[in-house]
Amino acid sequence: MRSILTVTTPAADRNLLSVAELRAAVGVSDSSRDAELAIVGARVAATIARICRVATAGATPATLREEVLSETFRLDRSADCLILSRLPVSSVASVTEDGTAVDAADYEVDASPGMLLRLSGDDPACWRCGKIVVAYTAGWATVPDDLKDAAARMVRIFSADATQEPGLKRENIPGLIEKEWWVAPADDPLAPADVIELLGPYIQHWI
Repeated sequence: MRSILTVTTPAADRNLLSVAELRAAVGVSDSSRDAELAIVGARVAATIARICRVATAGATPATLREEVLSETFRLDRSADCLILSRLPVSSVASVTEDGTAVDAADYEVDASPGMLLRLSGDDPACWRCGKIVVAYTAGWATVPDDLKDAAARMVRIFSADATQEPGLKRENIPGLIEKEWWVAPADDPLAPADVIELLGPYIQHWI
């Protein structure tokens, strides 16, 4: 199911960690590395958004943080539900079908998977063919602890010595350099297995 996603109100802050949390991640307590950590924090947030397959909206960078969005569907056949592109959905402001507003009693949202269901007299119905526009808010206003943990681990990787390869588990030089990664570089060289495991609940799997 294809759609066009537009960011109506971008996230005020795309970072997953505060300045204090960035400092704690690398073991500093003062502001001596704040400029560096701001860059690292932004890179980490963008990398995690990519790993989690967060849907992009034009030139606006993808984020896991809360944003106000508008999503347009053009259905060529009826559908049991609409799958919204950003998660989790915190609220749906409005839905229109071919320019006509749909009463809030005639739809409901399953927030976690982002499923928007059509109702008729409180019974399941189908979305009919045509143009449907959904205005909604999705993303994290407060970053969950396991997502913060994943971000902190990534900050340590990004802040490591530049000569150290991210995600490298073991290096055996005697045999003409044999390397083993937590995650194969072809998959994602920046994300070791423990980070991928933490991000598992946030990775979107498109239907």
